[in-house]
Amino acid sequence: MLRALVVDDEEVVQDVIGKLLNKEGVTHIPAYSILDAKDLVNNEDFDLVLLDLRLPDGDGLDFLPELKEALPNTPIIVLTAYGTVESAVKAIKEGAFDFIEKPFSNKSFLDRVKKALKLRKILKENIELKAQLESIKGFGKIIGKNHRMLEIYEVIKKVASTNAIVLIEGESGVGKEVVAEEIHERSKRKHGPFIVFHCGNIPSDLVESHLFGHKKGAFTGATEDKKGFIEEAHGGTLLLDDITILPLPTQAKLLRFLETREFIRLGDTKPRKANVRILVATNEPVESAVYEGRFREDLFYRINVIKIKIPPLRKRKEDIPLFIFHFLEMFSKEYGKPIKGIKESAMEKLLSYKWPGNVRELKNAIESAVVLAKGEWIGLDDLPESIRKGGEGNLDLVLGGKSYKEILEDFERMIIKKALAEAGGVQKKAAEILKINPSTLNMAMKRLGIK
Repeated sequence: MLRALVVDDEEVVQDVIGKLLNKEGVTHIPAYSILDAKDLVNNEDFDLVLLDLRLPDGDGLDFLPELKEALPNTPIIVLTAYGTVESAVKAIKEGAFDFIEKPFSNKSFLDRVKKALKLRKILKENIELKAQLESIKGFGKIIGKNHRMLEIYEVIKKVASTNAIVLIEGESGVGKEVVAEEIHERSKRKHGPFIVFHCGNIPSDLVESHLFGHKKGAFTGATEDKKGFIEEAHGGTLLLDDITILPLPTQAKLLRFLETREFIRLGDTKPRKANVRILVATNEPVESAVYEGRFREDLFYRINVIKIKIPPLRKRKEDIPLFIFHFLEMFSKEYGKPIKGIKESAMEKLLSYKWPGNVRELKNAIESAVVLAKGEWIGLDDLPESIRKGGEGNLDLVLGGKSYKEILEDFERMIIKKALAEAGGVQKKAAEILKINPSTLNMAMKRLGIK
C-alpha cells in the first residue's frame, strides 16, 4: 500500500487531500506541524510527501533540506498559496519534485500526484536493482541472476582452482572474455598475466608467430627474436578467442603443446616449455567446424574438457535491468553526468528489443544514451534509433525471433532426421547418404540432441 505524508496545518486541506488520495489507493498520513513531520520521517518511510510552505512552527522551505536527507528517494510536492509561487520555484531548485498552488482542482492535483508516484516507482526499482547488483558482486564483473548464469557461477567456482582447459561458448558479445577473466582471477594464477589472443584478428600467415614466437630471420621482417603469447602468459592464463579460426597447421602445433607443454618458436629447432593455463572461446559450436573440416577432431576432444555455454541476452531478459543499471552507473561517473535512472517507456523498449549484439550492444546503447541525455532521466528519445525502431523490420518476422545460427541448426536437424529415416535408423547408412564420416554424424546428432 502506498503511503503519503501530508504536512499542512489546515484541517480542511488535510480532509480534501485525504479523500483524493484514498480514492487512488494511497494511505493518507497527516502532520500538522514540522515537529510532527520530523517524528514521522525519522521512524517511517513514505512514497510521497506533500509539504505546505507556511506552517505554525516554521517555514516549509527551511525544513525541505532535512526532509530530503531523511527521505532521499521520496518525491516531495510543495503546497503553496496564491502569491507565494516564487517560493515554490525556489523549493524546486532545492530538490522538490513539483508544486501545487492552492486552491487547486482535483484533476490537476491527481495528475501531479500520479507523476510523483510514478517517479517513486522508478526510484524504488533502481534501489532494488542496485541491491541485486551488490548481492552478485561476489562474482566480479559477471552480472546475472538467470538460472543458467547461476549454474555458470557454480562451474566457475569448481574449475577455477584447477588447470583444466575450459571451452567457453556463446554468441558474439555475451561476455566470454569476462567469464575467462573471472576464472583466472579465482585461480592460483591470479597474480600472473591474463592474456587474450584473438585468433581472428591476425593474418593466417602470422598466427603461428604470434602464438609461439619466432627466431630472428624466420621470415621477412623478423629482425629479432620474439616471444609468442604462450611464453608471455607463463605463470598465468592465455585465452584463445575464436579458436575455430586457427589455421589447421597451427592447430596441430597447439595440440602438441597441450599434450607435451612444449613448443618451438617459428624458425627455431629448440623446444621450449611454458607453464600456462589455456582457456578457449568460440562464438560457434566447435563441432560445426569439425563437421565442415575446418577444425581438427583430435584437438576438439582435447579442448572439450569443461564447457561453459553462455546464453544470449534475449534468453535472459531478467538480467537486462541489472545490466542497464550497471552501465548507467558506470557511464554517469565516466562522463560526469548526474543520471538518476531510466524512464518506464525507455525500459519497456530495452526489454522488448532482441539484442542481436548481446551485452556489448546494450553497453554501447546505454553509453550513447548517457552522453546524449538531455536531463537526469534516460527517456525513449535518448536511446539510439536502431533500438527505438528495433524489431520492426521484415527480417525479424522471417526469423521469428530466432538467431541465424538457430535457423541453421533447425535446418541441419531436419536433414539429419530425414537421412536417418531413409536409412531405417542405421547411422552408418545415414552417413553414407549425407556423404560424411559416421563419427561426424554421431557428433552432430549429440550436438543437436537427436537420439
